[in-house]
Amino acid sequence: MLAFAATPALAQDATGGLDGPMRQVFAAPAVAGYMTTPTDDGPLKRTWTWLFLKDAIPSGADTLALEWEIDCAAGAARTVRTVLYAGSTHMKTDGGPAERSVPPAGSPGAITLASACAPPEQARTTPVANAAAARTAANALFAATAAAGRR
Repeated sequence: MLAFAATPALAQDATGGLDGPMRQVFAAPAVAGYMTTPTDDGPLKRTWTWLFLKDAIPSGADTLALEWEIDCAAGAARTVRTVLYAGSTHMKTDGGPAERSVPPAGSPGAITLASACAPPEQARTTPVANAAAARTAANALFAATAAAGRR
């Protein structure tokens, strides 16, 4: 089980709500997505989506944090940056595209856009305190999905 805490790696990129209260916005057998509370930046919203993976990708990352800039009126978003972690260890940060676009249906961007632009009272999940709590919840989800598959 991987844990996140207030580590120097997390602090390294901790700007604008990277690791704060968040809600689950989607779940599948091998990935769980959580989103921080969106903030208003003029006509735009900003938020982070954390993707917790059951298994690491080839680079060794098992967690991706994506910072989004969202234009609800246009239905468009862009990834400002993507941060990769192996456990709680920061691996790398990549910048995103300069232009916003309409994210593909069903993608993390589309789900994040819809969730960020929805009225807060439409949220369907209970908030968790931070990335550590979200990772714990994701691991519990992965374990429950695996147990259900063995029946």
